[in-house]
Amino acid sequence: MRALSRSALLLVALTVPAVARAQGVTVQSVADVRLSGALGVAANIAAKLGGGSMHDIATTTYVSGHRLRTESAASASIIDADAGRITTIDHKQKSYTSMTFAEMSAAMKEAAQSAKESSSKEKAKGKAKDSPSDDSVTFKYKVAVDRPGQREKVSGYDAERVFITVTVEAQVASEGKQDQSVGNLVFLLDQWISKDAPQIAALREFQRAYAQKMGQEFRAQVQGLQSVFANDPRMKNGFEAAAKELAKVPGIALKSATYVSLLPVDMEYDRSLTLGDGATAAKESAAKKDEKPSGGGFRGMMGAMKAAAENAAKQSDKQKSAPPKQSLLMTVTDEVKSITRGAVSAEMFSPPADYKEVKRQ
Repeated sequence: MRALSRSALLLVALTVPAVARAQGVTVQSVADVRLSGALGVAANIAAKLGGGSMHDIATTTYVSGHRLRTESAASASIIDADAGRITTIDHKQKSYTSMTFAEMSAAMKEAAQSAKESSSKEKAKGKAKDSPSDDSVTFKYKVAVDRPGQREKVSGYDAERVFITVTVEAQVASEGKQDQSVGNLVFLLDQWISKDAPQIAALREFQRAYAQKMGQEFRAQVQGLQSVFANDPRMKNGFEAAAKELAKVPGIALKSATYVSLLPVDMEYDRSLTLGDGATAAKESAAKKDEKPSGGGFRGMMGAMKAAAENAAKQSDKQKSAPPKQSLLMTVTDEVKSITRGAVSAEMFSPPADYKEVKRQ
């Protein structure tokens, strides 16, 4: 998964020397997704049943000229800005699909129209009297940027720590009454940003070519939580505001963590509490990721799911009597492990010769 700043860098396209344009760059990174509580246990088991994992997700990105390839164990994507084509590769099936920028643009418009029509139908059906309609719920956004002055080396390059906090407050309007807040969702982006990492120039040049061909800015297909929430119209404005603030900080994130927390009404957000919870969850995840469910196999996993459900029920009973508190829901981390400058083989930007093309329907 990718953090917001990795793609936000691409908002600024500057002219670079021809030598830099010709250089290739290979970036290896590792991502991790953690969901809190019983939901996290269930998600981890589901991932294992599917033959995957939510932890230690290794990704390699290759950039050369106007071509970019993102590679993981199960899949890969290739974007050729000059050819105006995107290719998606499925390593498990040994197959690939391909579409032009025009076809992708048309598909996006069709999806947007379909979502709009679906929303209209839902509104027409109406909802239960005790449930607020979409129109009665409004969202307010607040974005804050903090540069505490901390610096450290990440993959051998100097990086500055930058915090961006996006607070989304939900308010429900009741007829004849004042709008009432029902709680806040807080996104904390903890970024270590470098100004001198070598992939900066390569990505800028790729973005320039992509924007010229596509008519819009490049955004990585996987952007951590942004890929989940930024397309939601209720969240979009908040992330756009965050992107504007982040664009003021030059460079690219070499290490990042995105935290999602739920904040009760009338409670101030405590960043240190989120960072502490995130660190604790990371240690617990590292200790448990190699554990095997008792009994092994499918039966063992089902047993673990049952235990998780029972534990969740116990926690729920405790929480009913406990006062409301700030709670961490999800954490996504991404760290660059190595950056290599040098020519990238042209073969990297084509699907393997023995893979079969699957035509789009």
